[in-house]
Amino acid sequence: MGRWFIRTAKHRDNYRSSIFHWQVSVPHSKDMLMRPTYLLLFAFSILSVLHAEKVDNRNFAIDTCFPNPNAIQLAEDRARAYWAKHASRFGEEPRFLAVETSKVFPSEVQELWPKLINSETTASFFSHGKRNSYSNLQLLGVMIFDTRTGRFVGNQGYISVDTPPRGSVARFGPYIARYIGWG
Repeated sequence: MGRWFIRTAKHRDNYRSSIFHWQVSVPHSKDMLMRPTYLLLFAFSILSVLHAEKVDNRNFAIDTCFPNPNAIQLAEDRARAYWAKHASRFGEEPRFLAVETSKVFPSEVQELWPKLINSETTASFFSHGKRNSYSNLQLLGVMIFDTRTGRFVGNQGYISVDTPPRGSVARFGPYIARYIGWG
């Protein structure tokens, strides 16, 4: 790096004036080798931040459900096929996939109204205005697939009214998972 300094000189008229000069200091060879390394590290860190995926931390689950074994098996097969096709695109994180397993009828959920009111993600239901009836409500059963074990984390799923965009990362109960819809 260069640095500025001020040099004074005497002139014929006996005034002192300031003259600016640029002095270049030659870096040591060790410094010259470290600069490109630091520059590359900085560039990669910026790129990783710019490419970082946004996580929707709102809980999309309003309740839990227990899909039947047939629905679980079909959804697990779809999740495996999806992960085999897209694993290299997404990498290892997040570890879990959120897979739609079944439709849930409003009559199957106990105390549904308080759960809808207290949920962070039921805007589609309440956006219908005065037509807030359960016939307009579409509840989806979502199960969490563990990409490391190749199986669902359990036989319990989560009921969701609104779902995040397909391929995005969101929270379902205690899990942060990539939502893949029907796979």
